[in-house]
Amino acid sequence: MSVTRLLRRCAAMLSLAFAAPPVQAGPDEASYPPRFELSGFGTLGAVTTDDKDVWFTRYGVNFPGTKDPDFSPDTLVGIQGSLRLTPYNDITLQGLVREDGDASQDPQLTLAFFRQTLAPGLSMRIGRVRVPFFMLSDSLYVNYANPWVRPPVEVYGLNPFNDLDGIDFIYHARLGAFDIEVHPYYGGGRIPFPLGKARLKEVLGVNLGLSRGDFSLHLGHGEGTFTLERGDTLFLAVANILQRTGQSGVIADLSGTHGRTSFDSVGVQWEDADWQLIGEYARRKTNRYAASAHGWYLSLGRRFGAVMPYVMVARQKLDEQFADARLPPGLPAKAWDLFLVSRNNAQRSVTLGARWELAAYAAVKAEVTRARPDDDAWGSYAPSGDLQTTRIGGRTLNTFSLSLDLSF
Repeated sequence: MSVTRLLRRCAAMLSLAFAAPPVQAGPDEASYPPRFELSGFGTLGAVTTDDKDVWFTRYGVNFPGTKDPDFSPDTLVGIQGSLRLTPYNDITLQGLVREDGDASQDPQLTLAFFRQTLAPGLSMRIGRVRVPFFMLSDSLYVNYANPWVRPPVEVYGLNPFNDLDGIDFIYHARLGAFDIEVHPYYGGGRIPFPLGKARLKEVLGVNLGLSRGDFSLHLGHGEGTFTLERGDTLFLAVANILQRTGQSGVIADLSGTHGRTSFDSVGVQWEDADWQLIGEYARRKTNRYAASAHGWYLSLGRRFGAVMPYVMVARQKLDEQFADARLPPGLPAKAWDLFLVSRNNAQRSVTLGARWELAAYAAVKAEVTRARPDDDAWGSYAPSGDLQTTRIGGRTLNTFSLSLDLSF
């Protein structure tokens, strides 16, 4: 069955759910007192690399730092409030302060939705929700829930859009010995982008979750349109070169408002009292503005009381660049090559780390990552000095990360 037919079938099932009899109110629902719940979370994180001519960065999440150690990739603080109106509906708001991709630290509204129970096991949310592109999307900001200092950038850097303005449905059911969750969604989002605009529009997708005991499986697919309008110095220089060499048509593949993209992800997790095994694969496919790529990681941890050491291997690989130009040798060709390299995050890495559970609401994590960006890529790094003379691709870089995560 094609993906389009699958999405249409999910939509038809949801329309039947609306036609089903509504959840019957209890005898005392009219007197149900509204209940307010407040919670918070935060991370204080520091990152440093052994080579001081490069910065570690999470593309689309934070702006490359200018200090060593750098606190911008992981440090954040958030607060969430939920108002339960009746047993069948509630309102949730979540605010967050962190450095974004435009180097701003202005507060962000990351959740703002109304949830309604439509039938037993079926709920609907309208407003701003978390876009569920990954297995761990729900805990991207609440890093205390994750075993590592941060989710692996080789996978979670493939799609920096985290918030979705739209509507979704979540259906829970029991199928034999398995618990299943079906999660269709529709909407769009935006992220701060240095000297430009980045928007995701008309996104239609569906996730399937399957769990039994210690094992869980995630499957997801989404597709839509996107805007990526660049205005940075390197892009403007490349656009000027293309214009002068009679290749102005290539500019439309570098920046604009008519891109299309699809995103697929598969994740598995197995965890008991002593061991934790997590793996995930994701693929981003685009027709312009951003490179098509895929990535995966595999993480294994072992608990010894309050301490869990872990090892993780990860890989991101370029599938296809988003444009092709033919320039004469010399400075124009070098500028074009630098532009493509700076937009390629392909790399491989090995991480050794440990998590120390201080309390039921606090954890300290430390990890060392040995990464090697591909020869024609910057990976998860950016030059701290001159773009033309700093070579990143093909080097082996060691990154040390330390964080304190809180959930209260």
